Amino acid sequence: MKKVKDIVFGSLNISLSIIVLFASFMVLVPKVEASSKEPNTIAEYRQELNNLKAKKKRIENEKKLTQQEINEKNLAINKAHQNIEESEAKIEEAKIEIEASQTEILKYEEKTKELMKYNQVVKGENAYLNFVNDASSLTELIMRLDAINLIAEYNKDQLNTLEDLINELEKKQVDLKNYEKQLNKDIDSFTARIDELDSSLLAFDDDRMDLEEEIKAIEEKIEMYKNAGCGENEALDVCLAKGGTNKTFMKPVTKGYITSLFGYRNVSGQSSNHSGIDIGVAEGTTVYSMINGVVAFTVKKASCGGNKVYIEGIVNGQKYTVVFLHLLSINVKAGDVVTTQTVVGKSGGRSTATRYGGYDRCTTGAHLHVSVSKGYWKNDATYRANLINPPGFPKTKGAWFYSRTQWFD
Repeated sequence: MKKVKDIVFGSLNISLSIIVLFASFMVLVPKVEASSKEPNTIAEYRQELNNLKAKKKRIENEKKLTQQEINEKNLAINKAHQNIEESEAKIEEAKIEIEASQTEILKYEEKTKELMKYNQVVKGENAYLNFVNDASSLTELIMRLDAINLIAEYNKDQLNTLEDLINELEKKQVDLKNYEKQLNKDIDSFTARIDELDSSLLAFDDDRMDLEEEIKAIEEKIEMYKNAGCGENEALDVCLAKGGTNKTFMKPVTKGYITSLFGYRNVSGQSSNHSGIDIGVAEGTTVYSMINGVVAFTVKKASCGGNKVYIEGIVNGQKYTVVFLHLLSINVKAGDVVTTQTVVGKSGGRSTATRYGGYDRCTTGAHLHVSVSKGYWKNDATYRANLINPPGFPKTKGAWFYSRTQWFD
Protein backbone atom coordinates (compact mmCIF):
# COMPACT_ATOMS: atom_id res chain seq x y z
CA MET A 1 0.00 0.00 0.00
CA LYS A 2 1.42 3.42 -0.97
CA LYS A 3 2.15 5.88 1.77
CA VAL A 4 0.01 9.04 1.91
CA LYS A 5 3.08 11.22 1.50
CA ASP A 6 3.84 9.52 -1.84
CA ILE A 7 0.38 10.48 -3.09
CA VAL A 8 0.78 14.05 -1.84
CA PHE A 9 4.21 14.38 -3.49
CA GLY A 10 2.67 13.15 -6.75
CA SER A 11 0.03 15.89 -6.53
CA LEU A 12 2.70 18.50 -5.83
CA ASN A 13 4.63 17.42 -8.93
CA ILE A 14 1.49 17.95 -11.05
CA SER A 15 0.91 21.39 -9.49
CA LEU A 16 4.56 22.40 -10.05
CA SER A 17 4.41 21.41 -13.73
CA ILE A 18 1.30 23.55 -14.17
CA ILE A 19 2.99 26.52 -12.45
CA VAL A 20 5.98 26.18 -14.80
CA LEU A 21 3.65 26.09 -17.80
CA PHE A 22 1.80 29.19 -16.58
CA ALA A 23 5.10 31.03 -16.10
CA SER A 24 6.14 30.17 -19.65
CA PHE A 25 2.79 31.50 -20.89
CA MET A 26 3.36 34.83 -19.12
CA VAL A 27 6.75 35.33 -20.83
CA LEU A 28 5.46 36.26 -24.25
CA VAL A 29 7.02 37.60 -27.39
CA PRO A 30 7.42 41.40 -27.16
CA LYS A 31 4.40 43.21 -28.55
CA VAL A 32 4.56 44.89 -31.94
CA GLU A 33 1.92 47.63 -31.88
CA ALA A 34 0.95 50.07 -34.58
CA SER A 35 2.29 53.60 -34.24
CA SER A 36 -0.01 56.40 -33.04
CA LYS A 37 0.77 58.62 -36.05
CA GLU A 38 -1.88 58.49 -38.75
CA PRO A 39 -0.46 57.18 -42.04
CA ASN A 40 -0.64 59.78 -44.79
CA THR A 41 1.19 57.95 -47.59
CA ILE A 42 0.98 54.52 -49.20
CA ALA A 43 4.43 53.73 -47.82
CA GLU A 44 3.26 54.49 -44.28
CA TYR A 45 0.24 52.27 -44.79
CA ARG A 46 2.54 49.46 -45.91
CA GLN A 47 4.44 49.83 -42.63
CA GLU A 48 1.12 49.75 -40.75
CA LEU A 49 0.24 46.57 -42.63
CA ASN A 50 3.53 44.94 -41.59
CA ASN A 51 2.89 45.94 -37.96
CA LEU A 52 -0.56 44.37 -38.02
CA LYS A 53 0.76 41.15 -39.52
CA ALA A 54 3.38 40.95 -36.76
CA LYS A 55 0.68 41.63 -34.17
CA LYS A 56 -1.50 38.91 -35.68
CA LYS A 57 1.36 36.43 -35.43
CA ARG A 58 1.97 37.38 -31.79
CA ILE A 59 -1.70 37.01 -30.87
CA GLU A 60 -1.95 33.66 -32.63
CA ASN A 61 1.01 32.51 -30.53
CA GLU A 62 -0.72 33.81 -27.38
CA LYS A 63 -3.90 31.95 -28.32
CA LYS A 64 -1.90 28.78 -28.85
CA LEU A 65 -0.28 29.12 -25.42
CA THR A 66 -3.64 29.90 -23.85
CA GLN A 67 -5.23 26.81 -25.38
CA GLN A 68 -2.24 24.77 -24.24
CA GLU A 69 -2.75 26.00 -20.67
CA ILE A 70 -6.48 25.20 -20.88
CA ASN A 71 -5.65 21.67 -22.05
CA GLU A 72 -3.09 21.21 -19.27
CA LYS A 73 -5.53 22.39 -16.64
CA ASN A 74 -8.24 20.08 -17.96
CA LEU A 75 -5.76 17.20 -17.65
CA ALA A 76 -4.91 18.32 -14.12
CA ILE A 77 -8.61 18.39 -13.22
CA ASN A 78 -9.07 14.87 -14.57
CA LYS A 79 -6.01 13.70 -12.63
CA ALA A 80 -7.32 15.33 -9.44
CA HIS A 81 -10.66 13.54 -9.84
CA GLN A 82 -8.78 10.27 -10.36
CA ASN A 83 -6.70 10.89 -7.22
CA ILE A 84 -9.87 11.61 -5.25
CA GLU A 85 -11.34 8.28 -6.37
CA GLU A 86 -8.13 6.47 -5.37
CA SER A 87 -8.13 8.29 -2.03
CA GLU A 88 -11.73 7.28 -1.36
CA ALA A 89 -10.80 3.65 -2.07
CA LYS A 90 -7.88 3.87 0.37
CA ILE A 91 -10.13 5.43 3.03
CA GLU A 92 -12.54 2.53 2.60
CA GLU A 93 -9.65 0.05 2.87
CA ALA A 94 -8.47 1.73 6.09
CA LYS A 95 -12.00 1.58 7.46
CA ILE A 96 -12.16 -2.19 6.80
CA GLU A 97 -8.72 -2.70 8.41
CA ILE A 98 -9.79 -0.70 11.46
CA GLU A 99 -12.91 -2.82 11.87
CA ALA A 100 -10.88 -6.03 11.51
CA SER A 101 -8.31 -4.81 14.06
CA GLN A 102 -11.04 -3.84 16.49
CA THR A 103 -12.47 -7.38 16.20
CA GLU A 104 -9.02 -8.86 16.90
CA ILE A 105 -8.62 -6.56 19.90
CA LEU A 106 -11.87 -7.87 21.36
CA LYS A 107 -10.64 -11.47 20.94
CA TYR A 108 -7.27 -10.76 22.57
CA GLU A 109 -8.91 -8.84 25.39
CA GLU A 110 -11.23 -11.78 26.08
CA LYS A 111 -8.34 -14.29 26.05
CA THR A 112 -6.26 -12.07 28.31
CA LYS A 113 -9.10 -11.73 30.79
CA GLU A 114 -9.50 -15.50 30.91
CA LEU A 115 -5.76 -16.08 31.39
CA MET A 116 -5.43 -13.43 34.07
CA LYS A 117 -8.45 -14.86 35.88
CA TYR A 118 -6.97 -18.36 35.68
CA ASN A 119 -3.59 -17.04 36.82
CA GLN A 120 -5.12 -15.44 39.87
CA VAL A 121 -7.06 -18.62 40.70
CA VAL A 122 -3.91 -20.69 40.37
CA LYS A 123 -2.14 -18.39 42.82
CA GLY A 124 -4.89 -19.05 45.36
CA GLU A 125 -3.91 -21.32 48.29
CA ASN A 126 -6.33 -24.19 47.72
CA ALA A 127 -5.83 -24.23 43.99
CA TYR A 128 -2.10 -24.01 44.51
CA LEU A 129 -2.03 -27.02 46.75
CA ASN A 130 -4.22 -28.95 44.34
CA PHE A 131 -2.02 -27.94 41.48
CA VAL A 132 1.07 -29.01 43.48
CA ASN A 133 -0.42 -32.37 44.16
CA ASP A 134 -1.19 -32.80 40.47
CA ALA A 135 2.23 -31.67 39.35
CA SER A 136 4.94 -34.24 39.11
CA SER A 137 7.44 -31.72 40.43
CA LEU A 138 7.85 -28.16 41.59
CA THR A 139 9.65 -27.39 38.37
CA GLU A 140 6.61 -28.38 36.37
CA LEU A 141 4.41 -26.09 38.47
CA ILE A 142 6.73 -23.10 37.93
CA MET A 143 6.80 -23.79 34.22
CA ARG A 144 3.02 -23.83 34.10
CA LEU A 145 2.74 -20.50 35.92
CA ASP A 146 5.46 -18.91 33.74
CA ALA A 147 3.65 -20.08 30.60
CA ILE A 148 0.46 -18.42 31.76
CA ASN A 149 2.32 -15.14 32.42
CA LEU A 150 4.10 -15.28 29.05
CA ILE A 151 0.85 -15.80 27.14
CA ALA A 152 -0.77 -12.92 29.02
CA GLU A 153 2.22 -10.68 28.25
CA TYR A 154 2.10 -11.71 24.57
CA ASN A 155 -1.58 -10.87 24.40
CA LYS A 156 -0.86 -7.49 25.94
CA ASP A 157 1.82 -6.79 23.28
CA GLN A 158 -0.61 -7.81 20.55
CA LEU A 159 -3.24 -5.47 21.94
CA ASN A 160 -0.76 -2.57 21.92
CA THR A 161 0.26 -3.40 18.35
CA LEU A 162 -3.35 -3.47 17.18
CA GLU A 163 -4.14 -0.19 18.96
CA ASP A 164 -1.11 1.44 17.30
CA LEU A 165 -2.33 0.14 13.93
CA ILE A 166 -5.79 1.59 14.51
CA ASN A 167 -4.29 4.97 15.44
CA GLU A 168 -2.16 4.90 12.30
CA LEU A 169 -5.14 3.99 10.12
CA GLU A 170 -7.31 6.71 11.65
CA LYS A 171 -4.56 9.25 11.03
CA LYS A 172 -4.29 7.98 7.46
CA GLN A 173 -8.02 8.57 6.99
CA VAL A 174 -7.65 12.14 8.23
CA ASP A 175 -4.64 12.74 5.96
CA LEU A 176 -6.53 11.37 2.96
CA LYS A 177 -9.54 13.58 3.69
CA ASN A 178 -7.29 16.65 3.92
CA TYR A 179 -5.63 15.56 0.68
CA GLU A 180 -9.06 15.38 -0.98
CA LYS A 181 -9.91 18.87 0.28
CA GLN A 182 -6.74 20.20 -1.34
CA LEU A 183 -7.55 18.37 -4.57
CA ASN A 184 -11.02 19.92 -4.63
CA LYS A 185 -9.48 23.35 -4.06
CA ASP A 186 -7.13 22.68 -6.98
CA ILE A 187 -10.07 21.66 -9.15
CA ASP A 188 -11.93 24.89 -8.27
CA SER A 189 -8.80 26.93 -8.97
CA PHE A 190 -8.15 25.23 -12.32
CA THR A 191 -11.81 25.60 -13.34
CA ALA A 192 -11.77 29.32 -12.47
CA ARG A 193 -8.60 29.82 -14.52
CA ILE A 194 -10.15 28.01 -17.50
CA ASP A 195 -13.19 30.28 -17.27
CA GLU A 196 -10.89 33.31 -17.14
CA LEU A 197 -8.97 32.15 -20.19
CA ASP A 198 -12.18 31.43 -22.09
CA SER A 199 -13.72 34.81 -21.27
CA SER A 200 -13.13 37.84 -23.45
CA LEU A 201 -11.87 40.90 -21.58
CA LEU A 202 -12.94 43.18 -24.42
CA ALA A 203 -16.25 45.03 -24.27
CA PHE A 204 -18.79 43.94 -26.85
CA ASP A 205 -18.94 46.26 -29.86
CA ASP A 206 -20.82 45.50 -33.04
CA ASP A 207 -18.23 46.94 -35.40
CA ARG A 208 -15.07 45.61 -33.76
CA MET A 209 -12.73 44.12 -36.34
CA ASP A 210 -10.57 41.07 -35.97
CA LEU A 211 -6.97 41.28 -37.18
CA GLU A 212 -7.74 39.33 -40.34
CA GLU A 213 -10.32 41.97 -41.30
CA GLU A 214 -7.91 44.81 -40.42
CA ILE A 215 -5.15 43.38 -42.58
CA LYS A 216 -7.53 42.90 -45.48
CA ALA A 217 -8.87 46.46 -45.01
CA ILE A 218 -5.39 48.01 -45.19
CA GLU A 219 -4.53 45.91 -48.23
CA GLU A 220 -7.70 47.23 -49.90
CA LYS A 221 -6.83 50.80 -48.91
CA ILE A 222 -3.34 50.54 -50.40
CA GLU A 223 -4.84 49.18 -53.61
CA MET A 224 -7.50 51.90 -53.58
CA TYR A 225 -4.91 54.69 -53.18
CA LYS A 226 -2.82 53.22 -55.99
CA ASN A 227 -5.86 53.05 -58.28
CA ALA A 228 -6.69 56.64 -57.36
CA GLY A 229 -3.29 57.61 -58.76
CA CYS A 230 -1.63 58.40 -55.44
CA GLY A 231 2.15 58.04 -55.40
CA GLU A 232 3.96 55.85 -52.92
CA ASN A 233 5.06 58.84 -50.82
CA GLU A 234 2.41 61.39 -51.88
CA ALA A 235 0.31 62.96 -49.13
CA LEU A 236 -3.05 61.21 -49.23
CA ASP A 237 -5.11 64.18 -48.02
CA VAL A 238 -3.86 66.08 -51.08
CA CYS A 239 -4.28 63.11 -53.42
CA LEU A 240 -7.84 62.41 -52.27
CA ALA A 241 -9.00 66.02 -52.40
CA LYS A 242 -10.57 65.19 -55.76
CA GLY A 243 -13.28 63.40 -53.81
CA GLY A 244 -14.49 66.85 -52.85
CA THR A 245 -14.75 68.58 -49.47
CA ASN A 246 -17.83 69.17 -47.34
CA LYS A 247 -19.23 71.95 -45.23
CA THR A 248 -21.41 69.59 -43.22
CA PHE A 249 -22.72 66.05 -42.92
CA MET A 250 -25.87 64.86 -44.66
CA LYS A 251 -28.25 62.21 -43.31
CA PRO A 252 -27.85 58.77 -44.91
CA VAL A 253 -31.63 58.21 -45.28
CA THR A 254 -34.54 60.51 -46.04
CA LYS A 255 -36.18 59.89 -42.69
CA GLY A 256 -35.84 57.69 -39.61
CA TYR A 257 -35.77 57.62 -35.83
CA ILE A 258 -33.02 56.94 -33.31
CA THR A 259 -33.32 53.48 -31.77
CA SER A 260 -29.99 53.44 -29.92
CA LEU A 261 -27.65 56.27 -28.90
CA PHE A 262 -23.87 56.63 -29.03
CA GLY A 263 -21.82 55.51 -25.99
CA TYR A 264 -22.32 53.01 -23.21
CA ARG A 265 -25.60 51.16 -23.15
CA ASN A 266 -27.18 48.05 -21.67
CA VAL A 267 -28.55 45.40 -24.02
CA SER A 268 -30.21 42.32 -22.48
CA GLY A 269 -28.36 42.93 -19.22
CA GLN A 270 -24.96 43.30 -20.92
CA SER A 271 -23.13 46.62 -20.79
CA SER A 272 -21.38 47.61 -24.01
CA ASN A 273 -19.91 50.63 -25.75
CA HIS A 274 -22.03 51.51 -28.76
CA SER A 275 -19.70 52.94 -31.39
CA GLY A 276 -22.37 54.93 -33.21
CA ILE A 277 -26.11 55.40 -33.48
CA ASP A 278 -28.84 53.10 -34.77
CA ILE A 279 -31.48 54.50 -37.11
CA GLY A 280 -34.81 52.72 -37.32
CA VAL A 281 -35.70 52.19 -40.98
CA ALA A 282 -37.40 49.41 -42.93
CA GLU A 283 -35.10 46.76 -44.37
CA GLY A 284 -34.23 47.62 -47.97
CA THR A 285 -34.20 51.40 -47.40
CA THR A 286 -31.84 53.30 -49.74
CA VAL A 287 -28.67 54.44 -47.95
CA TYR A 288 -26.70 57.46 -49.28
CA SER A 289 -23.19 58.63 -48.48
CA MET A 290 -23.18 61.26 -45.73
CA ILE A 291 -20.17 63.08 -47.26
CA ASN A 292 -18.31 63.64 -50.52
CA GLY A 293 -15.28 61.37 -50.38
CA VAL A 294 -13.77 58.04 -51.35
CA VAL A 295 -14.73 54.50 -50.35
CA ALA A 296 -11.76 53.31 -48.29
CA PHE A 297 -12.85 49.67 -48.21
CA THR A 298 -15.84 47.40 -47.71
CA VAL A 299 -16.41 44.30 -45.59
CA LYS A 300 -18.89 41.67 -46.69
CA LYS A 301 -20.94 39.43 -44.43
CA ALA A 302 -18.91 39.93 -41.26
CA SER A 303 -20.18 37.75 -38.44
CA CYS A 304 -20.56 40.91 -36.34
CA GLY A 305 -21.68 43.97 -38.33
CA GLY A 306 -22.66 42.22 -41.55
CA ASN A 307 -21.97 44.19 -44.74
CA LYS A 308 -19.89 47.30 -43.94
CA VAL A 309 -18.82 50.35 -45.94
CA TYR A 310 -16.02 52.73 -44.85
CA ILE A 311 -15.95 56.17 -46.51
CA GLU A 312 -13.26 58.81 -45.98
CA GLY A 313 -13.62 62.52 -46.64
CA ILE A 314 -12.96 66.07 -45.40
CA VAL A 315 -15.58 68.16 -43.58
CA ASN A 316 -14.64 71.77 -42.73
CA GLY A 317 -10.94 70.93 -43.06
CA GLN A 318 -11.14 67.88 -40.75
CA LYS A 319 -10.61 64.36 -42.05
CA TYR A 320 -13.34 61.86 -41.12
CA THR A 321 -14.24 58.22 -41.62
CA VAL A 322 -17.96 57.41 -41.90
CA VAL A 323 -19.06 53.81 -41.48
CA PHE A 324 -22.33 52.00 -42.26
CA LEU A 325 -23.10 48.55 -40.78
CA HIS A 326 -25.72 45.81 -41.22
CA LEU A 327 -26.33 46.63 -44.90
CA LEU A 328 -28.52 44.25 -46.87
CA SER A 329 -26.46 45.00 -50.00
CA ILE A 330 -23.46 47.13 -51.05
CA ASN A 331 -23.45 49.27 -54.22
CA VAL A 332 -19.88 50.62 -54.01
CA LYS A 333 -16.35 49.28 -53.85
CA ALA A 334 -12.97 50.42 -52.53
CA GLY A 335 -11.63 53.40 -54.49
CA ASP A 336 -15.02 54.68 -55.67
CA VAL A 337 -15.35 58.46 -55.49
CA VAL A 338 -18.72 59.20 -53.88
CA THR A 339 -20.90 62.26 -53.31
CA THR A 340 -23.79 62.80 -50.95
CA GLN A 341 -26.05 61.61 -53.77
CA THR A 342 -24.28 58.27 -54.20
CA VAL A 343 -26.29 55.22 -53.16
CA VAL A 344 -24.03 53.22 -50.89
CA GLY A 345 -26.41 50.28 -50.54
CA LYS A 346 -29.62 49.08 -48.93
CA SER A 347 -30.25 48.83 -45.19
CA GLY A 348 -30.62 45.41 -43.57
CA GLY A 349 -30.50 44.19 -39.97
CA ARG A 350 -33.37 41.72 -39.86
CA SER A 351 -33.01 39.03 -42.53
CA THR A 352 -29.24 39.32 -42.05
CA ALA A 353 -29.55 38.58 -38.28
CA THR A 354 -28.54 35.12 -37.04
CA ARG A 355 -31.77 34.84 -35.06
CA TYR A 356 -33.68 35.03 -38.33
CA GLY A 357 -31.42 32.69 -40.27
CA GLY A 358 -28.81 35.25 -41.37
CA TYR A 359 -25.08 35.59 -40.67
CA ASP A 360 -24.87 38.76 -38.52
CA ARG A 361 -24.94 37.96 -34.78
CA CYS A 362 -24.74 41.64 -33.80
CA THR A 363 -28.17 42.72 -34.98
CA THR A 364 -31.64 41.73 -33.88
CA GLY A 365 -33.86 43.81 -36.16
CA ALA A 366 -34.10 46.14 -39.16
CA HIS A 367 -31.98 49.28 -38.72
CA LEU A 368 -28.95 51.17 -40.05
CA HIS A 369 -25.88 51.64 -37.86
CA VAL A 370 -23.82 54.83 -38.45
CA SER A 371 -20.38 55.53 -36.92
CA VAL A 372 -18.16 58.60 -37.40
CA SER A 373 -14.47 58.77 -36.45
CA LYS A 374 -12.02 61.66 -36.76
CA GLY A 375 -9.16 60.98 -39.19
CA TYR A 376 -8.86 58.49 -42.01
CA TRP A 377 -9.08 54.83 -41.04
CA LYS A 378 -5.66 53.56 -39.98
CA ASN A 379 -6.52 50.49 -37.90
CA ASP A 380 -9.36 49.39 -35.68
CA ALA A 381 -7.81 50.62 -32.42
CA THR A 382 -7.11 54.15 -33.72
CA TYR A 383 -10.50 54.31 -35.44
CA ARG A 384 -12.25 53.38 -32.19
CA ALA A 385 -10.19 55.81 -30.10
CA ASN A 386 -11.32 58.70 -32.32
CA LEU A 387 -15.03 57.84 -32.51
CA ILE A 388 -17.44 60.73 -32.01
CA ASN A 389 -21.19 61.04 -31.66
CA PRO A 390 -22.38 61.31 -35.30
CA PRO A 391 -23.03 65.05 -35.80
CA GLY A 392 -26.43 66.53 -36.60
CA PHE A 393 -28.64 63.67 -35.40
CA PRO A 394 -31.29 63.84 -32.64
CA LYS A 395 -29.76 63.31 -29.22
CA THR A 396 -32.82 61.56 -27.78
CA LYS A 397 -33.75 57.93 -28.23
CA GLY A 398 -36.99 57.60 -30.21
CA ALA A 399 -36.67 61.08 -31.83
CA TRP A 400 -37.35 61.38 -35.58
CA PHE A 401 -35.75 63.34 -38.42
CA TYR A 402 -37.60 63.94 -41.69
CA SER A 403 -35.01 65.06 -44.25
CA ARG A 404 -31.38 64.49 -45.13
CA THR A 405 -30.51 68.11 -44.35
CA GLN A 406 -32.37 68.44 -41.03
CA TRP A 407 -29.82 69.32 -38.33
CA PHE A 408 -29.93 68.83 -34.56
CA ASP A 409 -27.45 70.53 -32.24
